[in-house]
Formats: sequence, structure tokens, C-alpha cells
Amino acid sequence: EEIQRILTEVDGLACRADADMFFVYVSHKADHEAFLKRLTDKLYRTLQNSRIVLRVGICENADVESEIEQRFDRANIACGKLRGRYSSACLYYDNALHERELYCERLIDDMDTALTERQFKVFYQPKYYIGGENPVLASAEALVRWIHPELGFISPGEFIPLFEENGLIHKLDRYVWKEAAFQIARWKEKYGRTVPVSVNVSRIDIYDPELINELKSVVNDAKLSPKEYLLEITESAYTDNSEQIINTVKMLREEGFRVEMDDFGSGYSSLNMLGRLPIDALKLDMGFIKNICTSAKDMKLVQLMLDIAGFLGVPVIAEGVETKEQYELLKKAKCDYIQGYYFSKPVPEEDFNALIEKEKSNA
Repeated sequence: EEIQRILTEVDGLACRADADMFFVYVSHKADHEAFLKRLTDKLYRTLQNSRIVLRVGICENADVESEIEQRFDRANIACGKLRGRYSSACLYYDNALHERELYCERLIDDMDTALTERQFKVFYQPKYYIGGENPVLASAEALVRWIHPELGFISPGEFIPLFEENGLIHKLDRYVWKEAAFQIARWKEKYGRTVPVSVNVSRIDIYDPELINELKSVVNDAKLSPKEYLLEITESAYTDNSEQIINTVKMLREEGFRVEMDDFGSGYSSLNMLGRLPIDALKLDMGFIKNICTSAKDMKLVQLMLDIAGFLGVPVIAEGVETKEQYELLKKAKCDYIQGYYFSKPVPEEDFNALIEKEKSNA
């Protein structure tokens, strides 16, 4: 009703599109913030200051040749980009957003071809056990890279959040699972030893009723045992439905899989669940490691997390270790494993082979 009252003062049309979304179509104006403020003030007065947030996406100077649905779609895209932002409640759909939209559509459209043509390359970052006199190569994490034939190298930060958002991560995860399993098998045959590899299990995977059967099929096809295969439950999987996670992880461990809690400490839910979640290792988020050499408080926080893990009887893997000083502090604090550029960046199979051979010759 308030929108309709405002529109009696300007040329425009409005409707309620769905649930809490309204479409407003008005003549071009310079100050949309005033429109938003008037609505917000009215809402607060009517609802007695209830904490309701209004967001406005604007498709300005819309192309009159384009379909009206497309114009509102673009305003809606701009509105969606405001989620989590608090500095502004208005956002314009501009050339940058348009180019981004086209780019994301291109990545989505090209994904199936990329899987078929094996454009996705799996790299491996080693994890070293540091509890003894000298570091020992213990396992690796599988990390995916996209080498597009036209767009070149595409950062995982570009395509992984996009695929998580629209559900395509399900396909990519299974591609990586198979690649990693057969890589373990190749190392086992070539070097006579198992180098376990951890793979990501996303939120979508957790809710897949066929998850356990699919993972068993992956290791069986590669002639591996589940204990040679590591699973990382990511922070994004720690949802309100913690019972689902706990039950799934219990069943995975009963099948022989080892489960690592990834990015421990980066989300509010991790500590909440820690006492009940059956896991085999904790991975400390790299944000905690970054400043341990310059901040006594950060180092104390890491020590507290190591103490918690010790109380629970699970080893700790510190991610993002880049310097000798960080390594020495973590070793002194009795951290079990480290992963990061101090030892190696993520590398393709042939470079990881060199790490295995180097350790073999040292031994």
C-alpha cells in the first residue's frame, strides 16, 4: 500500500511479485535512496521497529527493446548481490554485473564439456607429519584446477562457489573423487606405499542418500580399501541439521573411511558440534596460522585448539603454513601435521612423484 501511495506521485506501476518481493517500474529518477528510506521508515512505524531489511536492485535506463522479464531479472540479480552487505541497501545492475552474469553462464554451460574433455586437473598438496625428529610425508589433499581451452586458467574461487550455488558441485566432486582414488592406486603400484588423499565432501553430498554407496564404488573401482581414502567435511556442510551430518559420518567411518573436519574454527557451528561429531582429524583454518609469529594471542588460540583436540584424542592438521617460523612454533606446540607452501604448493601428479622419490631417497 505504501508503494502504491508513493507511485501516485510519480509515473509508475508496481505489483507484489512473490512472497517478500515487489516489482516497481517507474520513470528514470536520480535518487532511489529516498524511495527506499520512505518505505523503510513506514515499515518500521507499522511493524514497531521489527528488524526487517529492505534491499533494492535497480536496472537503470533499461533497454526498451529487451523483454520486461529480462529487465526485472537484472534488477533481481542486483538485489541478490546485496545479501550480506550492510553499507548500502541499493545496487544498480551495470556493465560489470552484466559481464559477470555472462561469464557465470559461460562457466555453467561449459562444465559438462570440461568434464568430458578432462579440462579439470587435480593437483595434490602434501601433508607432513611433524611429530618426529624430521617431517614425514603422510598424505595429500586433492585440489581441482580448471584449464579452459579458451578462457585459460580459471581460479577455483570463481567456479567452485558458483557450482555450489547451483548444485553442479555434485558432478565435480565425483570427478575429483575418482581421479584421486586412481592416483592413490598409481602411487601404490609405482612406489609400493599408500599415500592417502583427502577429497572434499560438500553440503550437497552429505544429503545424497547414495553418498556411501558412491564412495564405496569409487574405492572399489580403484582396488583400494576405505582406510586409504580420506574425506573432508567442509565448513559449508555444518548446517542446522547436525544430526544428518553425525549419522552420515558415523556410517562412513563404520565402512572404514577416515573423516577430517575441514576449516575448524572458521564457523560458529564447529565448536558446537565438536563433542558429538565422530571424526578422525581436525584441520585448523589457515586464518589462525597467518599471524602466530607476530601475535601471542593468535598463537595462544592455536594452542587452545590443540589442547581441545588432544582432549578429544584426534590429531590436528594446520593449513596455510608458509614459513619456517610458523613450522617451528607449531612443532613446539605439538601440532601433528602441517600443510602449506612451506613444504609445497598444490602440484600435479608428476611433481608430487618427485616429493615421494625425494623422501624415499632420504630414507
